[in-house]
Amino acid sequence: MRIDLLCDDADATPILRDYVTRRMSLAMGRFRNHIQWARVKVADVSGPQGGSDKRCVVQLRLRKLPDVVFAITQLDVRAAIDEAAERVALSKSSAITMPG
Repeated sequence: MRIDLLCDDADATPILRDYVTRRMSLAMGRFRNHIQWARVKVADVSGPQGGSDKRCVVQLRLRKLPDVVFAITQLDVRAAIDEAAERVALSKSSAITMPG
């Protein structure tokens, strides 16, 4: 399974790439065979008071099921990735066990 990291206005350092790969791989856990690929996009976005927040958008391409896509906004890149990984762990099980 492939995990792609795309960064807009954020530095895609090797450390960040490794962190995303580790967190998402753990979050996907036992359902990883049902996931063709994951795309994680990190971007800087302006908060309501003009601050700089980070947004993490995750797209999971599932085998024979609709894609799962969601966005998380946090103040810190790692916090956004962590929350996204937690959401992956919760959402993938319900999406994969859908009848059809």
